[in-house]
Amino acid sequence: MYTNFIASKRFFFNGCIIFFISAWTFAGGPARAQTVQEVVSRVENHYGDVQSLTAKVTQKNILKAVGKTQTFEGALWMRKPGKIRIDYTNGQTIMVDGKTALFYSKKSSQMIRKTFADVQQMNVPVAFLLGAAHMRDDFDVLQPDPKTPLLLELLPKKSGAAMKKLSLMTDETGRISNITIFDRSGNTAEIILADVQEGVSVDDGIFSFKAPRGTEILEQ
Repeated sequence: MYTNFIASKRFFFNGCIIFFISAWTFAGGPARAQTVQEVVSRVENHYGDVQSLTAKVTQKNILKAVGKTQTFEGALWMRKPGKIRIDYTNGQTIMVDGKTALFYSKKSSQMIRKTFADVQQMNVPVAFLLGAAHMRDDFDVLQPDPKTPLLLELLPKKSGAAMKKLSLMTDETGRISNITIFDRSGNTAEIILADVQEGVSVDDGIFSFKAPRGTEILEQ
C-alpha cells in the first residue's frame, strides 16, 4: 500500500489514454508470449536499478466533464529518493523534492505549494517512475490483451484511491514508454516518454525552484 513518500519512495501519477500497441522485438518480429509475472519482474528489476533519469515528455489530458483535450510537452528530471521535476513548454513547472510539491504557472503568475503525507493526494504526472520498482506492493497487475503482453493494467489495492486504474506500455527490458492513468471522474492522461537517459548525473540544484517576484504563492 502507499505510505509516507519518504519512507516508501513510491509514487503514482495522473495519466493517460490507454492504447493497444502490438509488441515487436529487435528484428521486427512479434514478441514471444510472456506471463504477467515475467513482465512485472522485468519492470521492477529495471527501475530498482535506475537511480536517475532524464526524458522528454508529451502529456495529453482528456477532461471528460468539460469535453476538453490538453496537450503539453516538456522536459523531465528524476532522481531517487523522491525527487522529480517537469518543465513544460507552456510555462508550467511541477516539482517534488521528497517533502513538498509545487505547481507553478507562468501564465497565471501563481504557484501552489503542498506538503503531503499520502502520495495519492498528489497530482503529479510521471511520478509513478519513482515507485515502479515496487508496483506489486501497491497494485494488482493484469494483462488486458494476451496478444500484447507488454501492456499492463494496474488496479490500486488501496480502497478509496483517487485513480481507477493505470496502464503501462513497456519494452522487452522493462523500460516504461507510456503511462496512462484513469481517474474516477472519467478523465485520462497519457504520458509518452522519449529520449530517455538513465543513470545520468542530475544536479541537486534542478530540484530547487524560486518563483519569480510578484508570483502569488498558495500554501495547501
